[in-house]
Amino acid sequence: MLSTFKKVLISAPVLLKSFREEGLWDLIFSEKIFYFGSSLECIHQIVGETETQTDHFTDAAESTGYKSNLPDVNILQSEAISFLEFAATLNENTNNLPECSALLSALEHCTNGPGLVVTILKSFHVILKLATEQTLVSFKSLDVLTRVLKVACLQAQELRKAHPSDDFRGNGSQSNNVQMDSLDERIKNALTCVELAFNLFKEYVTISDLGRMIILHNANCIGCLFDLFQEENLRKHVLEQVLALYRLPPSSAQDHTAKLQLCSKYLETFTRAKEHEKNFAEMSIDLLVTLREIILIDRAYYQNLFRNGECFLHIVSLLNGTFDEAVGEQLVLNVLQTLTSLLAENDESKAAFRMLVGVGYQTLQSLLLDFCKWLPSRKLLDALLGMLVDGTFEINEKTTIKNEDVIILFLNVLQKSSTSLQHYGLVVLQQLLKGSITNRTYCFKAGLLSFLLDWFSVEEWEDTVIKIAELIQIIGGHSISGKDIRKMFALLRGEKISVKQKHSSLLLTSLSHMLKEKGPEAFFEFSGHDSGIEVKSPVQWPYSKGLSFCCWLRVESFPENGMMGLFSFFTENGKGCLAMLGKNTLVYEVMVVAAFIFSKNFCLSVKRISVFCCL
Repeated sequence: MLSTFKKVLISAPVLLKSFREEGLWDLIFSEKIFYFGSSLECIHQIVGETETQTDHFTDAAESTGYKSNLPDVNILQSEAISFLEFAATLNENTNNLPECSALLSALEHCTNGPGLVVTILKSFHVILKLATEQTLVSFKSLDVLTRVLKVACLQAQELRKAHPSDDFRGNGSQSNNVQMDSLDERIKNALTCVELAFNLFKEYVTISDLGRMIILHNANCIGCLFDLFQEENLRKHVLEQVLALYRLPPSSAQDHTAKLQLCSKYLETFTRAKEHEKNFAEMSIDLLVTLREIILIDRAYYQNLFRNGECFLHIVSLLNGTFDEAVGEQLVLNVLQTLTSLLAENDESKAAFRMLVGVGYQTLQSLLLDFCKWLPSRKLLDALLGMLVDGTFEINEKTTIKNEDVIILFLNVLQKSSTSLQHYGLVVLQQLLKGSITNRTYCFKAGLLSFLLDWFSVEEWEDTVIKIAELIQIIGGHSISGKDIRKMFALLRGEKISVKQKHSSLLLTSLSHMLKEKGPEAFFEFSGHDSGIEVKSPVQWPYSKGLSFCCWLRVESFPENGMMGLFSFFTENGKGCLAMLGKNTLVYEVMVVAAFIFSKNFCLSVKRISVFCCL
């Protein structure tokens, strides 16, 4: 029968419309034919009208790859799928939606037979390849990818239920060989089904220019994609596809909303991995690495997007757990590196994170110290230094502190480290403080001097005490509060330190050097980023007696892009002046607003006069 229908279509493709109207696809994919029985003997009774006809079916199946040795696929089912594929790829068929719909319905009805699912998925691959244009339209109308991925997720769930351990990966007992061979075949088919479904997804988004954008706006499809992330053999490929979705430039409010939903789904995967997977640390590391790659696509945009998705809570909570030393350290390092990427050069994100974990990142500090039951490593200290400077810390380069909340966090971890690492960390701090007024200002505001005095009073190792005393001298010479002065004298009077005469001498020497430090009695400290003196009180312009601005400037580093503001004096209507400083240029701008009235028309003219001075 199927052979006859195929010959009719070959000779008269126009009859395809009649086949559809007469419900041929419903007849073929019904209990009377496609779902009738399961044994080959029964199938042969139905289709074995003639030897020639059977040979024709066999040849047709072999030509398209669907004559199957799978235990749950019989010859008639293979031929029915092959015939539908033939109809869907006819040159005269400009709309193969009915054929794709029938095939998709068959797929969803046979999820218990992974071999049959594999056969149908292979057919979808062939249809998409041979009739690309019309199949793309049909896939979009039927939401084929979402439904195919749902079937793949069901197969993956059954595998995890049947084999919660690693037995289905090829490890296990060799007893009951016959049963195991049959079971292993079904497991192999189920794994093949999951891979074919995902490959169909990749093929679709690769062929279609709008394919990825359609997927981005399909929440159900994205949900299935993240469900497949739990499959170890697909994890890397799923993250590649997710990263490709993030690379799509948002061109509308709907795109932005879709990306925010994608962001939320991404962060939910951390929680799901932690709740259901034994190897969630490895999964979390993969997610964190990809998250940093996403940030690199458009740092400011994705920092804000993930912040709005409450990323900090999801990421910090990863440190709640018990791990062995090797895996635990890798997770901690990736958490810190990811937090650095999310916070770098973004004041709003830093404020949000500070609100979550406290000033000085107290909650993160507690989690790190509880998590690192072993001694902190050099890699951990370097990761914290990277967070301190909003990037990768280079000991041989002049670096400016960008995140003052990390200062005390770094010192708390440093105090718990080995003696050699304490020496390394204190030397790094000296280098940061000696060459930068900005760094000394940040450290003083963060309470570095108070922390060092507390550490000084309890430290036993002489080399470490000397390094701490040197830091006390540097930071105290920059600025010292009355509270810190009282603490120093309390230490000198205390019983513990008076017993150690050398420690008292070190503290007195530091105090002596502080008194010798000289510097400006008043100064402005500018970061160079949106900084400068801005007068917000009413300004009269032009000022009848003239205006002068005198100052000494010390520039430690220039911004990579743009110029640094010095001052800005403007009236409410936009008149005034401003000054900016570049590497070799001083720019002074005067804004003049002039109004002219002609008849009933009002004309506003704004003139900008810029003066460039080479330095």
